[in-house]
Amino acid sequence: MIGKDKDLLGSLIHDVAHLLRLDIDDRLKVHNLTRVKWLALGVIQDNPHISQSSLATNLELGNATVGRLVDRLVERGFVDRDNDPNDRRSYLLSLTPLAETTIDDLSDVPDALRDDALSGISQDDRTRLSGSLVEMKTNLKERLAALVGGLIMIDHAVPALFQDTITMAASI
Repeated sequence: MIGKDKDLLGSLIHDVAHLLRLDIDDRLKVHNLTRVKWLALGVIQDNPHISQSSLATNLELGNATVGRLVDRLVERGFVDRDNDPNDRRSYLLSLTPLAETTIDDLSDVPDALRDDALSGISQDDRTRLSGSLVEMKTNLKERLAALVGGLIMIDHAVPALFQDTITMAASI
């Protein structure tokens, strides 16, 4: 264990993030979705007729990875992929009625996850934790930006379906 005793906070943050990812995947599997697929649907919902490359940028994933992700979403009937009339090398993505219905069916997932994760934590503790995490994030972004000589893109576009969850995280 490299420095685990000295960095309990870092280990806890990692563990909580991992458990949140596992929990959200469990809640979504009944709809044949993963967290990344759900995020992709949210980005497409917020940006109708988005290109695959723009989706990759929004998700901070490579074009090849997003290509495979979109293939699976198309196969499962969640996304339509059409040729871009202005660029025959590009595809435009839109949600199918199945995706719209599924997103509606899952609208309670962010609140349920938040309620379960924050159960037993007072509002004062949530506020302090949120402030500390925001400060840590700012410190790390500034340090990394200085290393690479520019802006670090961590605050990318968040799909509207996650706004409540993001608001919750900011108010912890």
